[in-house]
Amino acid sequence: MRNRSFVRGAFILTIANIVDRGIGFVFRIILSNLLGSEGTGIYQISLPIYFVSITFITSGITAVVSRFISEERAKGNKRNIFNIMKVSFIIVFIIGFLISAVLFFNAKYIAENILHEPRAYLAILIYSPVLIIVSSSSIFKGFFQGFINMIPASISEIVEQIVRVSLTLYLFSIYTGIKVEYTVAIAIFGIAIGEVISFLMYVFFYRSERRYIDKELNDNGGNLSCFYIGKSIIYTSMPITFSKMIVNILDLFESLIIPQRLIISGLTHKEAVSEYGKLSGMAYPLAYMPAVITMSLSITILPAVSEAAALKQWETVRLRINQAIGYTTMIAFPVIILFLVIPDKISMLLYPKSPGVAELVKAIAAGSIFAYMESIVSSILNGLGRQNVVLRNSVIWTAIAVVAMYCFVAIPEWRLFGYIYGSIFADALILILNMFDLIKLTKLRIDYLNWFIKPIISAAVMGIIVLFLYSQFLTLNLWVNIFLSVIIGTIVYFAINEVLRLPYIADIKKMILFRN
Repeated sequence: MRNRSFVRGAFILTIANIVDRGIGFVFRIILSNLLGSEGTGIYQISLPIYFVSITFITSGITAVVSRFISEERAKGNKRNIFNIMKVSFIIVFIIGFLISAVLFFNAKYIAENILHEPRAYLAILIYSPVLIIVSSSSIFKGFFQGFINMIPASISEIVEQIVRVSLTLYLFSIYTGIKVEYTVAIAIFGIAIGEVISFLMYVFFYRSERRYIDKELNDNGGNLSCFYIGKSIIYTSMPITFSKMIVNILDLFESLIIPQRLIISGLTHKEAVSEYGKLSGMAYPLAYMPAVITMSLSITILPAVSEAAALKQWETVRLRINQAIGYTTMIAFPVIILFLVIPDKISMLLYPKSPGVAELVKAIAAGSIFAYMESIVSSILNGLGRQNVVLRNSVIWTAIAVVAMYCFVAIPEWRLFGYIYGSIFADALILILNMFDLIKLTKLRIDYLNWFIKPIISAAVMGIIVLFLYSQFLTLNLWVNIFLSVIIGTIVYFAINEVLRLPYIADIKKMILFRN
């Protein structure tokens, strides 16, 4: 049976996410210009229902399929793997069909009475049937994650993005001068066709992987009934789904509560909307830039620990947890230090017309390590069957965040910083609670030296180097100055970690040289 490293899987997924997001970032700029401000507004109003529906249908079941497949793969139960796939498809098809039908046949009512934008009607009609395709793709995604094979998902996402962009731009070149609602419909249609192509890519990769399973994987018995599998999937996926939905709910609360509380603090409506835009659209995405890597790790670590736990290989479980957290802190600390030492320069470079972003970025970055570690630990707990613990702590986290945004944002001296500090406190508390449960379950020992001390020392030296180099390159263009300072500082960071013998550096070198 092929041995696939979860670290290499995270590396592949990270590269794919960077490419995918890069294409998406450029396309969003082009699309905004093609749609105009009015069309962009309709587009943004139409999509939240689509994304919430996808989260509800797929978020929990993808993680559960990944976990169950990895467990049965470890045990060599080939028949159970295919039964899990069959039952999962039935479940998501039923749920996807029902939600699609509700949205499709009530599209006009939703557009006029819920979204208060009748021109969103066509968009809802187009994306409603796509939910069945997306939900089916999520099962394939969970299947490949269970085998720690991130190549199909990576290729499918990039191809989907390319098809979506190409088709949308082509249709815009043909249909010019049409009504704004039709331009939005074209953009949504591009999403729909992209999802169909992605699904077909998954089918192709699944057929190839199935041939490998039939050839190389033994069937060691353990025939689980379809009823038992279905019951287990539903029971296990519900807490994970609700945990993911909580994030969507919090985003909704942010958009509703924060602007209003800023107005109470003394800002005008225009100022409040502007400040909220700086926080949600600029500061958070920038400060949480390493999340593209930690997200990949959180996806690949789940089946990796599930597989080892299924075989009662607790030493391997602890080793993989150590690696996942170690890689997280190794990547996070240099970025955090960077945002602490030159946040104003970076913000000036990226958001020259939005003063005040630097202070927000600095405050968020100061406590972001808790959020990065918490996302990894939550995924590990889900992989070990502790999804109810994750859900309970997610509810606590949401409650603290809502209290912070309602109480502290209205204080003139705090405003957005009150919410930021409240969120950091919530992240730290939930990390402690989750770590306590993880340590109790796995007998894990916290590796203070390699998780914290070595990367912090290296990152601090890097920060000093970056500040010094920036002051020496003042005659250069701002882009060139920051680029050179950061690149040289990053090289210094990894060189110091090499000298300090941080174990994860050797793993990275093996991975890059395809020796792992």
